[in-house]
Amino acid sequence: MRVAFWLAGPGMIALTLIAFYWVPPAQDFRDPGSARIILFHVPAAITCTLCFLAGGFFGWRYLRRREPLDDARAAAANEVGMTLGIITLLTGMVFATMQWGKPWHWDPRQTSFLLQLMIYAAYFALRSSVEDDRRRAAVSSGYTVFAALTVPLLVFILPRLPMFQEVSLHPSNVMASKQGLDWFYRTGVYLGFATYWLLAFGLYRMRTATFALEAKLYELADRLEHQHPHRVGWNLRIPAVAAGADGEASETPARP
Repeated sequence: MRVAFWLAGPGMIALTLIAFYWVPPAQDFRDPGSARIILFHVPAAITCTLCFLAGGFFGWRYLRRREPLDDARAAAANEVGMTLGIITLLTGMVFATMQWGKPWHWDPRQTSFLLQLMIYAAYFALRSSVEDDRRRAAVSSGYTVFAALTVPLLVFILPRLPMFQEVSLHPSNVMASKQGLDWFYRTGVYLGFATYWLLAFGLYRMRTATFALEAKLYELADRLEHQHPHRVGWNLRIPAVAAGADGEASETPARP
């Protein structure tokens, strides 16, 4: 995790320097300099999509194995994906302002991506509304599998249908619009993807560890305050504590 952050920091600095001092303006654009934001926008969008798909995978695996760590991994992946999705949306709005005059045009790609983020916002609302650990994990895992299935439809398929491409303002092949331009931009995009991937991986590991720590604290608090052996130890398999015949605490196995 630390290595990922240590590498992502210099990578982001290098990406910024490349974007502003090495990559040439794209002459096919209304504002040629606005094309440089591609180096931040495209890698964030790709990494966001991969995080959402990873969240769907871990949600599916939880439904199969009922392993609490898979639920934590799904939630962490979706959180990182949501963060990168917001970055994608904001950088897209900056580009739209520079290129088309205002940040929002209800472009098919803008709209479909906003809908994607709204689907995942509902995931977090659903997750926070359920208090029971097992029920929250099961419900949110089922929902994240559904949400992951919508990713290919909303990100890749619908925006590329001919009926939407005809009215879309979104550029489709900007990295190869000029001779030699594709090499500069592709190099920057690859560096951006590596940087965002390292950042996403570090955040994912950090959030997974945080979820595990939160679970441990909640379980210990439940053990001390409420003495609910049917809930104690579920997240991290902490042995439940029950009062013995002599009044002293004794350990009992947690319910699987």
